[in-house]
Amino acid sequence: MSNRVIHCVLDFFAKPGSEEKVRTILLSVLERARKEDGCLKHKLFQNMADPCQFTFIGAWESEDALEDHLTSDQYRKADSDIKKDVTRPMDQKRYKYIQNDPSLVPDTKASGFCTLI
Repeated sequence: MSNRVIHCVLDFFAKPGSEEKVRTILLSVLERARKEDGCLKHKLFQNMADPCQFTFIGAWESEDALEDHLTSDQYRKADSDIKKDVTRPMDQKRYKYIQNDPSLVPDTKASGFCTLI
């Protein structure tokens, strides 16, 4: 596997009425994950428009570090504990960072998506 930093987005969809239980389980995963080798960043979000949707956004030193997290005993236990309280399996997406070297970008008032006028 690669040693490149991996950014990961994990979506969970709680059954209506199970939001608090799912949040509690995911928060327990969050605190332990932040202490794992290879975890650079790990945050939990709840969708404001749909409070049943929770999203982890994290950065890991490598694909191996992320795999170690996803196959850890604590993660597998949480996944098992949450199964009957979600509407579908976790949706997982992995990303690699592709921004150009900022020192090569001309000095303009521009964001990554648009130029400010």
